[in-house]
Amino acid sequence: MVRNYIRKSQRGSGYSKEDLRTAVNIVKSGLMSIYRASLMYHIPKNRLSDHVKGRRGQKSSTYGRRTDLSFEEETCLADCIRCMEKWGFGLTRKELLGIVEDYVKTNKIKTQFKNDKPGEDWFLNFKSRHKLSIKTPQSVEFARKKNVEPFLVYQYFDLLENTIKELGLEDKPS
Repeated sequence: MVRNYIRKSQRGSGYSKEDLRTAVNIVKSGLMSIYRASLMYHIPKNRLSDHVKGRRGQKSSTYGRRTDLSFEEETCLADCIRCMEKWGFGLTRKELLGIVEDYVKTNKIKTQFKNDKPGEDWFLNFKSRHKLSIKTPQSVEFARKKNVEPFLVYQYFDLLENTIKELGLEDKPS
């Protein structure tokens, strides 16, 4: 699959949904022929004919096929990923694909995925659709060296000591 496809044609951009609807209504009411309406509203004659005869539905706002999961399902999944990242439990690519696979199998959703597991292309498109970035986890050693300051550590233990004294938990484990 081409990952960086750029559309070369401007199919359907010369008219709006409203123009199409108006032209179809005029032709159906018998006020104008398909040919004249196509010239007036700049809609291809065959496309207008298909809409008038009911062979084609409403003009879609996007090109290409639909996503395998609905917009609501993908949005919910993206929100969960953001929430987990905020809590410090970022997901890797494999974990995310595994979660989606389990979701698809549990809910018995018919998809184009091979063995109900989404592939690399789905993952990249999902990330771009929801503006997600999956961070690669760093080693703990580097993160500690970079972010840990002694004052923060001492503050934490002072607060912990005060809390233990306030609650009277000094001799509780023994």
